[in-house]
Amino acid sequence: MRIAIIGGAGRMGEWFARYFLKQGHEVIISDVRSDKAKIVANSLGVTLASNNIEATRISDLLFISTPIDVVPKVLSEISPELRDSMIIAEISSLKSRVLPVLRKIVEKRVRILSIHPLFGPGLQEIAGEKIALIPVYDQPTEEKLARNLFPEAKIIAVECEKHDRVMALTLALTHFINIVFALVVGEEDLQTLKHLGGTTFTLQLAISESVMTEDPMLYALIQIDNEYTLNYLESFMLKANVLKEIIRKKDFDGFIEFYKVTRDLLSRDEEFPTAYERIYRALKVL
Repeated sequence: MRIAIIGGAGRMGEWFARYFLKQGHEVIISDVRSDKAKIVANSLGVTLASNNIEATRISDLLFISTPIDVVPKVLSEISPELRDSMIIAEISSLKSRVLPVLRKIVEKRVRILSIHPLFGPGLQEIAGEKIALIPVYDQPTEEKLARNLFPEAKIIAVECEKHDRVMALTLALTHFINIVFALVVGEEDLQTLKHLGGTTFTLQLAISESVMTEDPMLYALIQIDNEYTLNYLESFMLKANVLKEIIRKKDFDGFIEFYKVTRDLLSRDEEFPTAYERIYRALKVL
């Protein structure tokens, strides 16, 4: 299959280019960053299309790996060039603005795939990794297509509203926490903190530092474009202030009660009893 990746010079675009090459497909990339695209194309030994239109015309599967806010523009740009039986796939981490455009494209009799890889470009092997599938038109057909493209991955179907709501927690809130944590500790002597920090701090710092290596515009879009983000941030700040007041008042009983209530909520997770062991396994990797 001839697979064209729009945004192929980006970190995820290059990851998928490598993946599809390993699967034996012919890969073409297109990217507005022409200089970087030439470097990636040469390093991978893939074809470099002159623009998105050319990439669309010569591909069987068009894979869109661009910033979230660019995806609808790309879909509108390439729409006139689509052919029957083509496959259009996109991987944006927010879906509310993308799904309406994809549903219009379905009318052209192309096959559509809206997925969200729940991993980053540092992944080595896809086996067992999760990919969210957001149904556009025909869920069974789209699930089958996703499994054919990513046979070793775990495909999880989830509708658009639920996906974006969950992403407000698993992406936006966690990024928010780690950005603020990074700012606070970054103002201190990091070498001393690392020297004296224990397991929890070491893992938290590693997570925060990894967050801070990403594209700030991508993270801004994840925070600002998700309509559910503010509600969860407000809930987080409210609960953080409650705990802060307990600490300020030196209320030991209040702290213990807050802690127990929180622990009881988390204990509903069947993996909760193994949390301590999992921390140390993760630390060994570091």
